[in-house]
Amino acid sequence: MSDRTGDKGSPLSWTKVSDQELSAILAAHKTYLARKPGGRRAMLAFYDLSNRDLSNFDLAEADVTGARLHRCRLSGVGLRAANLFGADLRMASLVGADLTRADLRGACLRGVDMSDATVVDADIREAQLARYDANGDPQHVQFDSMPAELSAIIARRANLSRAQLSNALVLKTDFSDARLHNTNFRNADLRNSVLIGASMDGCDLSSANLSGCSMTGVTLSGARINGARFEGTDLRGAVLDDKMSDTPELQGAVRVRPAGDVLRNLDALLRAHQRWVDSSAHEGTRIDLSELDLTRLIRPGIKLPAAMLERATLRGAKLDGGEFAMAQMAFLDLREANLANADIRGANLSRSVLRHANLEGADLGPVEHVGRADQVWPANLEYAKLSHANLAGARLARARLAMADLSDCDLSGADLRGADLTGTVLDRAKLDNARFDAPPK
Repeated sequence: MSDRTGDKGSPLSWTKVSDQELSAILAAHKTYLARKPGGRRAMLAFYDLSNRDLSNFDLAEADVTGARLHRCRLSGVGLRAANLFGADLRMASLVGADLTRADLRGACLRGVDMSDATVVDADIREAQLARYDANGDPQHVQFDSMPAELSAIIARRANLSRAQLSNALVLKTDFSDARLHNTNFRNADLRNSVLIGASMDGCDLSSANLSGCSMTGVTLSGARINGARFEGTDLRGAVLDDKMSDTPELQGAVRVRPAGDVLRNLDALLRAHQRWVDSSAHEGTRIDLSELDLTRLIRPGIKLPAAMLERATLRGAKLDGGEFAMAQMAFLDLREANLANADIRGANLSRSVLRHANLEGADLGPVEHVGRADQVWPANLEYAKLSHANLAGARLARARLAMADLSDCDLSGADLRGADLTGTVLDRAKLDNARFDAPPK
């Protein structure tokens, strides 16, 4: 971005600004946003603001077209509806920034850290810059194509819902646990990116290249994948629509395995596992059902304490009254599963999907007196997706629920005392008679 040239190959210039001048611009912009007399919109087009610290300033609606923002510290900055067309943000920190509806077409975001940023409805598509002649008139046929550059960015937990990223270069990007609902990635190049636990429901991935991506635990409900490439992509533990299962686009992806042989021998495996539990691992064999497709398994009362179930699919399974204490259940697909009154104490359900699951009366409290030091082992539901789940009367005391989605859940009568609710989403949850250490915000 920094080597762009103007008409006839002459280099573009960037305006330098002193600290005093920049402070005056920011003060006038603050007045402008307050819609008070004397305010002026910040006009920073083609300014060189490299290495500046603008953290927590409100630059909403500012014009930052083509600006140099190399290594700029922009943590917590407000850039709602700002014009960042063609801006150079390489290696900048945008942690927690608000870029809602920002124009980022053609921007270079290579190496940017935008963890926890809000980029909802932003436009990050390819841009075209018209060249101008010496008189300032646009030339009719010469355009510089500028694909948005997001390679190697860190966007953990960022919200890019409905953002426009068609044709963007998004190589080796970290979108772990990001919200990418209805994001437009049509024709985007996402090769070797990390999308672990990301919510990509309703995404447009048409003709996108996702080869080599890590997509464990991704939700893709309602996504469009026609023409997309998934060669070598890790989709174990990913939530897919039924209609996606046999699509040619997913033939080269790494996915869960059929469970035919395991199901035929399940009783024997369960007996061996029970001997392993009863003998404190001296006899028998610990059961491992990881990465298996166990959709709609019917086993009420199943005994799987300390079992291995990571990245498996148990959608619609009937496991009510089952025993899963201390089980390894990360990245598990438990949509619409029945786990009513199940013993799930101390289990690891991090990043699992339990949408519309029945967990009424389930025990998701801690296992106490673990090991010689009487350690307490809480249930881990960090980043789990439980929207619309039934948790009425469930025990969630001391549970780790950081960043979990409990929107639209029935938590009436649930015990959440001592639970870690950092970043937990409780929108529209039913909380009648639920018990907390302090009322949730």
